[in-house]
Amino acid sequence: MAKILVFDGIDENALAPLKRAGLEIVSNPQATSEDFASDDEVVGIILMMYKIDGAVMDRFPNLKVIARHGVGYDNVDLQAASQRGIAVTNTPGANAGAVAETAVTLMLMAGRLFETSHDAITDKKAANYMAGKSGQQVSGKIVGIIGFGHIGQEIAKLLTGFGVHVLAYARHERNVPNGRMADLDEIFQQADFVVSALPATPSTTGLIDQKAFDQMKTSTVVVNVGRGPVIDEAAMIASLKSGKIAAAGLDVVNQEPISPDNELLSLPNAFVLPHVAAHSKEADFEVAKTAVKNVLAVFEGKPAEDQVND
Repeated sequence: MAKILVFDGIDENALAPLKRAGLEIVSNPQATSEDFASDDEVVGIILMMYKIDGAVMDRFPNLKVIARHGVGYDNVDLQAASQRGIAVTNTPGANAGAVAETAVTLMLMAGRLFETSHDAITDKKAANYMAGKSGQQVSGKIVGIIGFGHIGQEIAKLLTGFGVHVLAYARHERNVPNGRMADLDEIFQQADFVVSALPATPSTTGLIDQKAFDQMKTSTVVVNVGRGPVIDEAAMIASLKSGKIAAAGLDVVNQEPISPDNELLSLPNAFVLPHVAAHSKEADFEVAKTAVKNVLAVFEGKPAEDQVND
């Protein structure tokens, strides 16, 4: 029987169409190489964050599709997949609402230094840091959104009620109802909040570097809900410590899962989450449903709507 590999914890309700199509579901943690043991019957993989290269693909000679459970697909070797005739898909927009809500949360948490204010109740070091300090509101501010696809546009939509002015950066011109398109230098120089919703690609890696931080206001709050490598982490840490920028709210970092000794976790002006922006009950179902749709399309010999390789 043809099999689909999925990860433990995927929304079971979304898998029903695969079962109706007569496909066997094989679930495991997708954490080690052993979770991707050779199997001639595997025709599809619904993948979380494990890195899939040509060597792994070759363990499954009948593999037709790798469906990323999420938007980013930097953990899949697209060239290797294309060479083997394997479609790679993602789920654009399926979790945009959850990620956008997290972006706004990070703006508020980091901008107002809420975590350190909470710690100051019992922690003298945090209390000393907060002495004489007040965080800044989001309302009425200039917000730079770098990456204006599904997620970036949803962030702008949620921010409408805050009366902000959005400066949006993207490869293509888009309508910005509560602002306008802008270049990166304008965003770095003018924005009170700089929000990245970019994927990690060769052109975006290190995009927000020391030169970018040097252009920002000392009151600027940097938020990242895209991918960690978009920001030069060492430059960000140095800028947070020196006061070159005010704060950072991060769902992603360069090396994940984040190490407990990552210096960002000890900075009073950094609020860090463990890459959870895309996860909510609603988003997890929508993402799984979209991934299943893509698997079925390829399995049935149809073009997948969300294919990302040639």
